[in-house]
This record gives sequence, C-alpha cells and structure tokens, in this order.
Amino acid sequence: MNKLSEQEQAELFTLLQQVIEKGINYQQCLLPSPPSTQTLLKHAASFVTIYVTGELRGCIGTCKSKEALWLNVCKSAYSSAFDDHRFNRLQPDELSQLSIDISILSELSAIVNTGEQALLDELVPYEDGLILIEGSFQAVFLPVVWRNLNRPDLFVSALKQKAGWPENYWSKNIEIFRFNTQVYTMKNIKWAN
Repeated sequence: MNKLSEQEQAELFTLLQQVIEKGINYQQCLLPSPPSTQTLLKHAASFVTIYVTGELRGCIGTCKSKEALWLNVCKSAYSSAFDDHRFNRLQPDELSQLSIDISILSELSAIVNTGEQALLDELVPYEDGLILIEGSFQAVFLPVVWRNLNRPDLFVSALKQKAGWPENYWSKNIEIFRFNTQVYTMKNIKWAN
C-alpha cells in the first residue's frame, strides 16, 4: 500500500477516535460510517498500539488483509483500548495522556527455515517485523519492538518466549514470515469526553 496522504491519515484517525469515544461511552464497538477515501477502502492488515504517558496500554491487530483498512483499524483500536487481556479497559481519565500508533503491514513474505542462525543472519533490525508459527503456537513482533530488543538474537529469543516456547527452542517445522510497516502516530488528541 502507498503511504497515506495527510488527509487520509486525518480521516483514519477521526474514525479511530470515534470508535474509542463510543467504546468509553457505550462499552461496545460501534463502527462509524465508511469513509469516502478509496485508499482507506482497500484491504490491508494493521495493528493499533495505544500508549498512556508513553507506556504500552494495548496492542491488537491482524497480520493478513481480510477487510478494508479503515474497518481493520477501527476494530483493532477498540480491541487495543478495551480487550487487550494484558491490561484493564481504557478509562475516561486516561484519554488526555493517550498517543496512538497505526502500523499498516506490508504483505507477508515467507522465509525458508534453514535454522535459527540463518534467520538471525537474515533479519534487518528496525525494519523487519517477524511472525513465528508452529502448530497452535505463534507470535508476532512489529518492527517497533526493535527499540527494546535491538539485536536479532534478543528479538527472536523474546518472540519465541511470547509464542510459548523455551528461549533455546528451535524446530525445522517453524514457519517464518517477515513484513514491514508504515507507522502513523496520533498525539495531543482532542477528545469529546
């Protein structure tokens, strides 16, 4: 997907903001009307990451594009704010301290599994997002995670632990996918509440 124009970004953030405000007021995901912008109607996968005073407060998304970008972002925004099991539901008094990232994913690219060291050698820090899957175990890290895990060995080790595997686990059956993201950030948000 091409980069979003400033107008497209503004429209997408307005839709996202409406979903979060309605979630605060009505405790359910009430979707706004679809946008008129053609780019936002294209299918794309995305993650929405919410921060309160700079600390992670929720991060939910999808890795495959099954619906329009605007719809994917709105659903992910609601889930990040109210359904991320790692955190309590977003509260009205937190709105003034919120910043939000929308990460739009590229298409997934499979990496042939020729061993963990080969993967470590191939990863591009700060650019590659990564998905590991084996059976019912899977985990994903967005490229932004490189900020905290800035070496490939740390990145992959933490991702394996997130999937539920031991730190030193590896299997020839692990499926590996990489992707990149376009990230758009919303700060100093003016809320209706």
